[in-house]
Amino acid sequence: MRFLILLFSLFLTLPTLAAKSGPIEVTPFAGYRLGGDFTIAGDFYDMSESQSLEIEIDEGSSFGVIVAWPYDNKRQGELLISHYESELIPASLLSPYTSDLSVTYLHIGGNVPLSNSLVPFWFSGGFGVTHFSPEAKELDDETKLSVNLGFYSKLQLNDRIAIRLGARVYATLIDSQDALFCDKNTCKIAISSDMWVQSELSAGLTFTF
Repeated sequence: MRFLILLFSLFLTLPTLAAKSGPIEVTPFAGYRLGGDFTIAGDFYDMSESQSLEIEIDEGSSFGVIVAWPYDNKRQGELLISHYESELIPASLLSPYTSDLSVTYLHIGGNVPLSNSLVPFWFSGGFGVTHFSPEAKELDDETKLSVNLGFYSKLQLNDRIAIRLGARVYATLIDSQDALFCDKNTCKIAISSDMWVQSELSAGLTFTF
């Protein structure tokens, strides 16, 4: 619900952005998100770190919107929202539960052209936050800083509409000493490194206003 409210608010601002900065490109997209396993914190089971149990995150479909505007003659600024509904899957019978988990990226950044051939390519990147929202009531939401890097290409259908195909890698910055998804008494899940990484393949339609 929060994601839909954010999208609605974004579209309300588009006429103002277009009037101030020139042509605005809006790309609703669908994608497929991969990667991003977790480990259960060792102290939850009174175990050493070497005995920590793994929880996998289910691969699945994502969706979102990209809004781009002119920065100079070649480069564009870019606002990215990407949402994904997944599930925590225990890799061991000792794991205490499963839970649905939504992961949303909100990033601002930009892109630069890499080629102007018949099939042009752009390099894109940005930074912002990752919002984790587990369905299990005993687990808290978490918001962490993150960055993304990617490539995309566009196939122009006419002056106003293009097909956009892209791939991105998201890296969420997490201190490996910290735990995630804490309730009032304890923290259930920990990250095994300083970065939590996912990748995403996407396809969408770009509308120019």
